[in-house]
Amino acid sequence: MENLTEMMLALSMIKGVGRAVVRRARQLAEPVNFASYTTKDICDLLGVREAVAEQIRLQFDLSAARRKREVWSEKGITVLAYGSESYSEWLQEIPDAPELLYVDGNIELLKQPAFSLVGTRTPTQYGRQLARQFGRELAEKGLVVVSGMARGIDGEAHTGALEAKGGTIAVLGCGIDWVYPTENRQLAIMIRQQGLLLSEYPPGTRPQRGFFPERNRIISGLAHGILVVEAAARSGSLITADLAIEQGRDVFAVPGSIHSPKSAGCHWLIQQGAKLVQHVHDIVFEYPELAWDTQVGNTEAADTSESLSSEEAALLRLIPWESVSYEQILCRTEFSPSYLHFLLLSLQMKKQVIQLPGQAYIRVKP
Repeated sequence: MENLTEMMLALSMIKGVGRAVVRRARQLAEPVNFASYTTKDICDLLGVREAVAEQIRLQFDLSAARRKREVWSEKGITVLAYGSESYSEWLQEIPDAPELLYVDGNIELLKQPAFSLVGTRTPTQYGRQLARQFGRELAEKGLVVVSGMARGIDGEAHTGALEAKGGTIAVLGCGIDWVYPTENRQLAIMIRQQGLLLSEYPPGTRPQRGFFPERNRIISGLAHGILVVEAAARSGSLITADLAIEQGRDVFAVPGSIHSPKSAGCHWLIQQGAKLVQHVHDIVFEYPELAWDTQVGNTEAADTSESLSSEEAALLRLIPWESVSYEQILCRTEFSPSYLHFLLLSLQMKKQVIQLPGQAYIRVKP
């Protein structure tokens, strides 16, 4: 795979060669030194025009690509090719997935369950507070928080995840050695230390207007779902939500005041079928098996009865050491069905009960 990565990198370094050509080269399934091929052979292999093939034949340089990787590696930057072991499996599923990713930080985050948060660059105080809160609470649930490190909602979401000591991925519209906007320089440093900076653009690439809408497909593609915290009627966040739907991802939205133009986009999404979110459990409830999996490896404090609320403790006492159905539990409590679901999910995440097939539950023995 290393030689294939260098071949793809060498192609990407040639001006005028885009993702489609690199994709065709990768699909050859073995590295090719195009410098030793004829122009006609390159045309046949990559399906390009003769002028482009000639340019590839003359400029293709594996040694230069190898040197680039070495220089970037010394700076902590890793090149990931589509199909490599560390490349996100979720991202590989989307149409037009990046052929190459440039990353700096904890690469293991690409293998962990993730959720995306996006919104306006000019949020209200309400939006800022909620973005940070949801970023922190999703990270506390074990989900990697994905966003674009833009000013506003993005930055608050990353900050919340960092406050929770959780993982966060910043998808950039420039090379990862550039910080944009510049006021997020300290945030970028913290994400590099605790999370992951990621871009499909090679180091040294300056931010450009067209790169930011293009990178949105990665923000949604990395995650199980996307939460729009605050967005105007024509917000770019709605583009990301559309991409998420095309990719088969779930879309959630936070409501706001009907008088606030900053929430008009969220209200429109809810009208179109996005799930209304008032609490982090509105999201976690949709992924019971995911939430269970992400608790593996959490601190022991979450495993003890001392961390239970009074209602959770009372409910736990009603669940025996053998299987009991949801209906039986409901009959024994005064909780509403929706709140009982919430409490049971919380007990699962705290490793106090396990859900069995047929909507049955059993208490976890110490």
